Amino acid sequence: MVRRRLLELFACPRCGDGFAPVDDPQPSSVLCARGHRFPFDRGYLDLSGATPSDGTTARTFESFGYEWNTFDDVRDEDSEFAEVYFRDLDMTSLQGKIGLDAGCGKGRYTRFLAPHLQGLVALDGSSAVEAAARNLKSFDNVLVVRADLRTVPVAPGSIDLVTCLGVLHHLDDPRAGFGSLVRLLAPSGRILVYLYSRPAQFGARRLALSAAGVFRAATVRTPHRLLRLVSAPVAALLYLGVVRLGAFGQRVGIGPLARLPMAGYRGKPFRSLLLDTFDRLSAPVEHRYLWEELAPWFEEEGLVVDAARDEAGWFVLAHRGPKDPA
Repeated sequence: MVRRRLLELFACPRCGDGFAPVDDPQPSSVLCARGHRFPFDRGYLDLSGATPSDGTTARTFESFGYEWNTFDDVRDEDSEFAEVYFRDLDMTSLQGKIGLDAGCGKGRYTRFLAPHLQGLVALDGSSAVEAAARNLKSFDNVLVVRADLRTVPVAPGSIDLVTCLGVLHHLDDPRAGFGSLVRLLAPSGRILVYLYSRPAQFGARRLALSAAGVFRAATVRTPHRLLRLVSAPVAALLYLGVVRLGAFGQRVGIGPLARLPMAGYRGKPFRSLLLDTFDRLSAPVEHRYLWEELAPWFEEEGLVVDAARDEAGWFVLAHRGPKDPA
């Protein structure tokens, strides 16, 4: 049973011992060798323990828990976004491999990885795992786990593929979070990350990001239900004044309009921009990077970068050398 094998990857976060075998396909809890019990109901294993000790992490988990349990539906356009995220990853090479989707949210992209892997852990530190469990219940090779990606109780060198898409830039210390994930990679294991980028030169995108940063100073403190209402007119203005205008410029060959930012939303429904607008305005922490700031992360971890591209964010695929992890 694939889920049983995935469970064997984990150790008790309290004592470090392994968990007793689980034969029930829908257990209510799991037990470690020393008797520590963890709930395994509603479709996910909860290894999160107590509420995060630092306020920023607690606010971040609260924000994304609300977001993904509110915008929890599976959407047709997700497949188009997935093509962009996984463009550099050869899916055929994943056969028989074990993966970890760190910061899976509602399982939006986990669904596209699962059919290609032998087993996949969908992990999130927030209550978004409730939505993920609902959306991934048809995949018998997926184990949904609630835990902080910075302290995943999994043995180093045990994961063939780690994906972390749109998550690290929301941590207080993204570099440390990256290092925590790299330690999980098996020899020759791969990691695929997506992080926000920022433009090096002044232009429309840089100006828009600066304006958004000023706006965020207020919105990150706004109650989520109210912010959801506020996000709608903001997204509508962006959709009409930037996305649709840029699409028009692209269609008729007007260069300045065609070069407007947010091109990734052209041809997508308004609801996609609404979701991402709420995401941008609600997350307590946001970091953005130039490549010269990210490249040292991979060098310091001894990783070989296979692909790196900036499409309103850095998509980076890298692998560990074929030797035992440090």
